Amino acid sequence: MSDWDTNRSPFAPMIGTNYIPTAAELNRLKAMLVYSVNKLSSLELDIDHAKATLDVLLREKQRVKSYVDAHRALLSPVRQIPAETLAEIFVQCLPSDPPYGLRDLTKAPLLLTTICKDWRHIALTTPRLWNSLHVHLPVRLTVEACEKRVQGVIAWLERSGSLPLYISL
Repeated sequence: MSDWDTNRSPFAPMIGTNYIPTAAELNRLKAMLVYSVNKLSSLELDIDHAKATLDVLLREKQRVKSYVDAHRALLSPVRQIPAETLAEIFVQCLPSDPPYGLRDLTKAPLLLTTICKDWRHIALTTPRLWNSLHVHLPVRLTVEACEKRVQGVIAWLERSGSLPLYISL
């Protein structure tokens, strides 16, 4: 049987019913299924082989993709921007409302220090990013937390170099 259509089987009227085959029909069914079972086993082996081949190809694809991606990153145009230009771009990223820097990792300038080593260096050495700061001191603050805030404010303002300072409390 080459088309595997159960509707064309000699047993089609009995398939999906509660029919109980006779002994002769059982023998006929067994003989008829020998080729089909062998074909099924052969297909399962072919599928297993194809899956193994696919797994090998997918692993190789991932290795090649990682190699290409790592090297493409070097081609990124942002890598060609001079540090001075990036510093100016960073200054333009500062919040304008409020016009003071915030100690918040989701906003410039602190956000810019989390991108990569080079951006961190540029941000930390650009005084205009650090010459303004809003300092929030909650009413209930432990001595330890207060000391950490003071150290953070000092570090922030030291980065401003000799620029005038703008502080909001």
